[in-house]
Amino acid sequence: MKRNIFFTFIIFSILVETHLWSQSNHSIYSLEMLLTATQENNPELLKLQEEYQRSLLDVKDAWAGLGPTVDLQASGTYMVKPPVGAMYINADDIISSMQWGATGQPVPRGQYIKVFDGMENTMYNFELSLLHPVFTWGKIPNSIKLYKQIAQIKQTQITQQTEQFETELKTRLISLYYLNAILKILDEEQTYTDRMVQVSEAAEKSGMLLHQDVVDAKIQAKELEIAKQDLKEQMTNQILEVARTTGIEGLLFENINFDFVTEVVAGFDELLKGDPVQMEQAVLSGNQSSLKMLTQLEEVSKTAEKIARGYENWKPDIALQMTSGYSGSRVPLVEPNWLRKDDYSVNISIGLKATIWDGGKKLRDVTRKMSEVETAKINKQDARLTLSKTFNTQWNEAQVCTMKIEYQDLKIESAESKTAQKQQMYESGYGSETDVLSARIERCNAQIEKEKQALSRATACLTIEYLLK
Repeated sequence: MKRNIFFTFIIFSILVETHLWSQSNHSIYSLEMLLTATQENNPELLKLQEEYQRSLLDVKDAWAGLGPTVDLQASGTYMVKPPVGAMYINADDIISSMQWGATGQPVPRGQYIKVFDGMENTMYNFELSLLHPVFTWGKIPNSIKLYKQIAQIKQTQITQQTEQFETELKTRLISLYYLNAILKILDEEQTYTDRMVQVSEAAEKSGMLLHQDVVDAKIQAKELEIAKQDLKEQMTNQILEVARTTGIEGLLFENINFDFVTEVVAGFDELLKGDPVQMEQAVLSGNQSSLKMLTQLEEVSKTAEKIARGYENWKPDIALQMTSGYSGSRVPLVEPNWLRKDDYSVNISIGLKATIWDGGKKLRDVTRKMSEVETAKINKQDARLTLSKTFNTQWNEAQVCTMKIEYQDLKIESAESKTAQKQQMYESGYGSETDVLSARIERCNAQIEKEKQALSRATACLTIEYLLK
C-alpha cells in the first residue's frame, strides 16, 4: 500500500513538472512585448538603422572637407650598380695647371687623387603634401548641410516605419481577436445546423419534409464548415505575419495576450467623438511622418541646387598647397652634413581651378536641380491630397460601421426575442424545433455580421490614429 502511494506521488510530481516546463516554454506576449520585439528583430527596421548610421558617417566625411588633406609618400631603393661611380683626378694635371715660379715644376709621377667615392647603394625619397581649401563658393558647407538633411530623412524613415509596423501589428492582433470571436459563433451555429440536418432527415422519413429541404439543410451545414475552414486559414496567415513582423519563431494564437483590445476599442469610441475638421487639419499640419519626409526631401533638393550653382562657369575654387620633400642616400636627419647638402625642399603654392566653357553642362545641371525642387513641391501637394482623401474615407467608414453595429444589435435583440417565442411555442406543442433552430441561426448570423463590422471599424480607426501621429 505504501509502495503504491509512493509511486503515485512520483508520477504526480513528474506530471506537474512537465506541465510547468511546458508552460515556461510557451511565453505569453503582450502588445508591448510584441512591439519591442518588432523594434529589435524586424529586418526592415534593422536595415533602416544601418542606413542611418552610414548617413552619420557621410556627415562626418563632409565635415572633413573643411580641413586639410595631408598625404605622405615614402620610397626606398637599393641599387646594385649605382649610376654614378667614384671620380678621380690626375695629380699631374693639377700640377701642370699651377704656376711654380723659380722653384720649378715637380716631376710628374702619374698619381691619381680620389675626389668622390661615388653614389651609395641606397636612395630614399620622402614627400609630405598638404592641400587645404580656401574658397569654394559654399560647396563644402552646403554639402555638410545636404548630408545632415539626408541623415534626418533616414531618421524620419525609421520613425515612420516603426509607426507603420505598430499600426500593422495592432490591426493584425485585433483581426485575430475578432476572427476568433467569429469562429466561436460559427462553432455554436454549427451545432444548430447539425441538429437541423438531423431533424430534417427525421422529418423526411416521416413524410413531413421533402428531400430538397433536407439537401438545403445539408448545403447550409457544408457552407458553414467551409466558412470555418476559411476563417482558420485567415487566422493562420495573420499569426504568420505577426511572427514575421516581430521575428518570434513558433508563435501561436495561445501565446498572445488580447487584454489590450478592450482598452483600444474604448479609445476608438473617444476618437470618433472628435471634430473631423480639426483632425484633418492636424493630419495636414506637417507633423505626419510622410509629409515631414516630403518636406525634408524638398529641402534636400534646394540644397542640391545651391551646390550646383557653386559649379557654374567662371566660379573658381581656391586652395592652398604645401609640400615638403627629401631625396638622398640616407634616412633624413641621419645623413652627414644633411643641412649643407640641401637635399630638403619646402614649397608653398596657391591653386585656382575654374571651368571656362563646357558646352552649358553646368547651367543645365542647375536647371535640372531647379526642376527637382518643383517636383518635390508637387509630390508634397499630392501627398496632402492623398492624406486628406484617406482620412475622410476612413472616417466615413468608421461612422458607417458604427451605425451597422447598432443595426446588428437590434437584429440580435429581435432574434433573441424570436428565439424565446419559438422555444415557448415548441415547448407548448404549437411550434417545431426547426423554427427554434432557424431563429438561433439567425441570431448567430447577426452576431457574426456585428463582429465583422467591429473589425472594419477597428481597421478604419487604427488608420486614422496612424495619420494623426
